[in-house]
Amino acid sequence: MYLLAITETNDRSEIELYRTLASKGHKVDLICAPHWQGEAPLIQGGVRVIKMPIRHRLDGFAIREINRMINQSAPDVIYAPINRALSVALMATHRHKRIAVIGYRGTTGHLSRWDPASWLTYFHPRLRHIVCVSEAVRQYLLSKRIPANRLHTIYKGHRIEWYDDIKPVDLRELGIPQNAFVIGFTGNIRPVKGIDVLLQSLPLLPPELNIHALIVGEVRDEAIKTMASRLGVTDRAHFVGYHHNAPALTGACDAFVMPSVEREGLPRAVIEAMAQRIPAIVSNVGGLPELVENGVSGIVTAPRDHQALANAIVTLARYAEKRKAMGIAARERIATTFNVDSTIHKIEALFQSSIHQK
Repeated sequence: MYLLAITETNDRSEIELYRTLASKGHKVDLICAPHWQGEAPLIQGGVRVIKMPIRHRLDGFAIREINRMINQSAPDVIYAPINRALSVALMATHRHKRIAVIGYRGTTGHLSRWDPASWLTYFHPRLRHIVCVSEAVRQYLLSKRIPANRLHTIYKGHRIEWYDDIKPVDLRELGIPQNAFVIGFTGNIRPVKGIDVLLQSLPLLPPELNIHALIVGEVRDEAIKTMASRLGVTDRAHFVGYHHNAPALTGACDAFVMPSVEREGLPRAVIEAMAQRIPAIVSNVGGLPELVENGVSGIVTAPRDHQALANAIVTLARYAEKRKAMGIAARERIATTFNVDSTIHKIEALFQSSIHQK
């Protein structure tokens, strides 16, 4: 099989996918953004890396260059896991219907049959398959009348060994007391992430438990910090901004929280916590309840329910043995159900089966 992957940057799971496929004897070429500097392990693994900017979904230069590459080397499969790459790939292959173009969807929401941009990507009639990062994503795409035979739930897996050498940071350097019980959050802070729900839960927590929230990520909702001040929780809600090694901060926490209110696929931040034996409290939104088994590897609460979130935080803070057992189960869940080897096996099978389809 000859795979041409068209993307921008690549996370650890994607690098593992392309390296493994190359190691199995498949030819793998990867187009990525010029600014991405993580190509060394791919090149060492036998993947040819081509730097090419794709500025938008109608980038004429990228369409022509990819079409030229196709005419020269005729890949069997094109995998385009980001929107503009998928649009460009479908345009570049308009005369090459033999080539299987496969997309990826990592979130619910933002698609409409009245939106022309959606027809350039996920509604395009020549898009052969879509890898859905969770069953919630697949169900969302089904609701948009995308044929079921195009949709495949394949969890993006990790290796727990990736997190074994992480050294947790000393949270006292971030202003958190040494004896505090710390709940962590990592992600871009937007309204959909439910940080307002987390802040509203903090005044409900018993003061003697000394619970602090470590909130890591760029604040894209300025109303959040205003809310923290109004609720009087600025001494317990620590906004530390973007951090280059967020998993190390997560690993220093006692519990993790993802109180999203909508549009979740399969958040990497939750997986990074679980892999480090940090139990997660998540809302019943999108793929989150597929990650966390309620009462086993963490706690699942109703979205927008700050009292339920507070109760879950208190449970983990008060019952150390339960928290420890959930952390062990969380790591085991990532090691089995969300293992990257399973991901690679399923994606490889999908790529292979798509080659001779029309």
